[in-house]
Amino acid sequence: MRFLVLLLFLQSCGTEEFSNLDIINGHTTYRSWFVKLNGCGGTLISPDTVLTAKHCNSQVNFKAKIGLYRKGDPDNGGKRRVEEIRAKKSINHPSWDLQILKLERRSTFRPIRLHREGLISKDRLEAFGFGNTIGGVSSAPEYLQGAVFFYDGEGARPGIIRASNRPNVAVCHGDSGGPLVFKGRLAATITFTEGKCSIYGSMGFTKLDYDWIRKHI
Repeated sequence: MRFLVLLLFLQSCGTEEFSNLDIINGHTTYRSWFVKLNGCGGTLISPDTVLTAKHCNSQVNFKAKIGLYRKGDPDNGGKRRVEEIRAKKSINHPSWDLQILKLERRSTFRPIRLHREGLISKDRLEAFGFGNTIGGVSSAPEYLQGAVFFYDGEGARPGIIRASNRPNVAVCHGDSGGPLVFKGRLAATITFTEGKCSIYGSMGFTKLDYDWIRKHI
């Protein structure tokens, strides 16, 4: 099993850390709608639209790498070649940790579909991203990583849902804004972890605001 971590910006409230995260003790995987941004993850939700986290800050003028599986490899580890498309505009959600990026041109990759129904306790969720594989250490993985979490319910703050990890699995510095997926559909984006990437802590993810997304897609 490989590790996976997301880079977050440190927040001072409680024990929650907002940074640009990664997943610890993940596994190598491939998702064509996954988007590698500048220090964050994202998800292709329409041919010219990427969803990520607002705390990643504006990604305008950086190239979104769509379908990245293996970093630094022109052949992308034998998968379809990566599309690199510059983000021309960013749109922040008025209150939740969501950001939409509009691309300069349409991608030819198929976007992920959105999960619109509710989740129930212990639903199996998957998170994906690049970044450090060990908290506090520069150890970014070569390949895209994924890990399994389980839905725990609504968070204390509006827009946040909670998910717990399996033993020794966690999000951490490098995967912020990356996808949380339920049955192949996007359910939320990665927002924070507790206790400095603790493999025993609860994870926080931002729900999708469908009306806001529909307005800007």
